[in-house]
Amino acid sequence: MQAPQSLTVRSVSAFVIAVSPKTNWIVVELALADGPSGWGEATLAGAEEAVLAEIGHAQTLLAGVAFSGPAEVTGRLRMTHASQARMIVMRAVEQAVLDALARRAGVPLAAFLGGPERQAVPVYANINRGIVDRTPAGFAARAREVVTVEGYKAVKIAPFDGLDWKRCDHASGARLLADGIARIVAVREAVGPGVALLVDCHSRLSPVMARTALRALESVALFWFEEPLAEDAFDDHTGRALRSFANDRGIRIAGGEHLAGMTEARDFLARGTCDAILPDLRWTGLRSGLSILELAACSGVEVSLHNPVGPVLDRISVQMAAALPSFLILERQVRESPLFDEIRGGPQTLADGAIPLEAAPGFGAPPDRAVLERCAAQGFQRRASLAGVAGAGGDA
Repeated sequence: MQAPQSLTVRSVSAFVIAVSPKTNWIVVELALADGPSGWGEATLAGAEEAVLAEIGHAQTLLAGVAFSGPAEVTGRLRMTHASQARMIVMRAVEQAVLDALARRAGVPLAAFLGGPERQAVPVYANINRGIVDRTPAGFAARAREVVTVEGYKAVKIAPFDGLDWKRCDHASGARLLADGIARIVAVREAVGPGVALLVDCHSRLSPVMARTALRALESVALFWFEEPLAEDAFDDHTGRALRSFANDRGIRIAGGEHLAGMTEARDFLARGTCDAILPDLRWTGLRSGLSILELAACSGVEVSLHNPVGPVLDRISVQMAAALPSFLILERQVRESPLFDEIRGGPQTLADGAIPLEAAPGFGAPPDRAVLERCAAQGFQRRASLAGVAGAGGDA
């Protein structure tokens, strides 16, 4: 019997790419001693130094060591009460190891994960971070561009800038809510009725605010209303009641982007507050993420992926979505920066609003190293907080 190939890590390194005042991408390269490099993404806004320190620590722990398999590699980084930085690096290393092994085997990552179940993955364009003009007209113009120029059939916005139900008085809360509703209506008018419109609330709303918005948007025909309520702020009954209120208007409630493991996912699904779940592979990892999403589908919840970051995790997420038995739609960060397409080697062509699955090994062509090195040499913007940065998500 032929002995299995070894899994010896030669090095773990990182590239930090300054994308915008809102974003730095952290791309991880894991090189095998006897094969190609694999790639992962460890983007964590506001914690870049901590992530880079953990990547340096991973290099110390993994370089030169022969492992029996991917689980042993990530297991060497596992620790009780791991920080967010340690967790996200552990997940990026898992991505990179599996990508490297798939490249060495000459098969797409989706096949390495047990798929593919489909040859194209439906996607939506998250255009929020790329919108500088935060007026309704600015939102509408960007949405119209990605639909007419790039062929997207679904668009997501986060329109409730500056709103936080816990900190706003009644008058300012009502004004900011109305501003967000105006942006949503403007986007619907710009893209027409045939484009799916998704709204991300970033847990900014109270139950009363959420119902007010849903009533005002009945004619807009939203595809989903994402994370209207903070998951830990209200009881299960309140969340289920809001879901029922939305469903009566033909709207899904989506959530679950912060889930990290099976126990959390089991409890989240048991609450019954969401129609669709979109965990983030930076927190779940690939193998655990597959289990979480299959559990959700078996529980009658539609499955998606939270994917608002860079081109590496984007391509990994496409492969993951293709490997799942059931999948609704995949998020893509669109038009925040031309670096997205430069790093991936060119723009992605859509076919009827979906990304065709690549047949190349791993997740496809590796990132353009010359672009990564050029960007890394330029340094990155250190930002401890996104407070006050409209369109960044955590701007309240």
